[in-house]
Amino acid sequence: MEISTIIPTYNRPEDLKECLGSIFLQKFLPKEVIIIDNSDKEKDEIKKIIEDLKPSFTKKNIDLKYIRNEKENSLTVAKNIGTKYASGEIISFLDDDVTIDEKYYDEIIKIYGQHPEALGVEGRIVFEEKKGIKFILLQILGKLFYLGFKEKNKCKLLPSLGVVYSTGDKIINCEWLSGASTFKKTILEKIKPDENLKKYSDNEDLDLSYRMFKKHPNSLFISPKARYWHKLSKQGRLMKGDLICMSEIYRLYLFYKLIDQSLKNKLIYLWSRVIGGMTFKIISVLSLKSTPPEIIYLIKAYFLCLKHIKEIKNGDLKFFNEKYVK
Repeated sequence: MEISTIIPTYNRPEDLKECLGSIFLQKFLPKEVIIIDNSDKEKDEIKKIIEDLKPSFTKKNIDLKYIRNEKENSLTVAKNIGTKYASGEIISFLDDDVTIDEKYYDEIIKIYGQHPEALGVEGRIVFEEKKGIKFILLQILGKLFYLGFKEKNKCKLLPSLGVVYSTGDKIINCEWLSGASTFKKTILEKIKPDENLKKYSDNEDLDLSYRMFKKHPNSLFISPKARYWHKLSKQGRLMKGDLICMSEIYRLYLFYKLIDQSLKNKLIYLWSRVIGGMTFKIISVLSLKSTPPEIIYLIKAYFLCLKHIKEIKNGDLKFFNEKYVK
């Protein structure tokens, strides 16, 4: 099997160099690395980085390609462009602020070999080790409000769009994959990233993978031996208020799109996103991890969701995308 690595990037030259450095050191090398540049048009830093690194990658028989995204600054658009130009059987999507362990692709390819039914495989993100009362409290609150939590050998999507993230040591089936996911190209030709999600495209990876899971149960896997780190760079992101609005509006859109619309699921969603979301935001402000205006941004996001709920339910996000995500 041959891997095509696709990295959409936006104004993060230093992060991208770290990401590419981790790919260069892989024991199982990709056939090609395709950079889709969403950066501001007046900036050419990314292109220069690719030109400088290309000879080194060529020596390792890796075709390092640069493509400027002329359509629009959108993560989902960039992924679809990259997939169109990719020639490998396996497509690896990497965020530009991700670095992967030297055995990452080696472990990923093993899963595809052992499980012919696999359509998508991801490794395990390496978290900073957290223990004690604070961690236990976050776990309790995460479960109480369906906002997401960690659990041994479980990888599920909750009705709230929160997730259960596996901490076990087994290769398991998943319901969703995230920022260092790989897929067979054949499935990406049928199920594509949703271009209705613009720019930063909050939760686009969850949307893509969960649609695959719904159509092909038991086709997604996570390998604990394939490790990666997500830096969560602060560069190239939306302003805080717009990002909070995007998160709530896109989540509601995905709730209607992905989740069974039972009364129970609707109540869980409201409990999680409104009561749980506000509770966590207040706690975050009190602990000085967030600023007081973020509470106002969150309230504004709730009102936008309520005001435009019919449009969101019908999959029409123009009211938000055209104003906030240009």
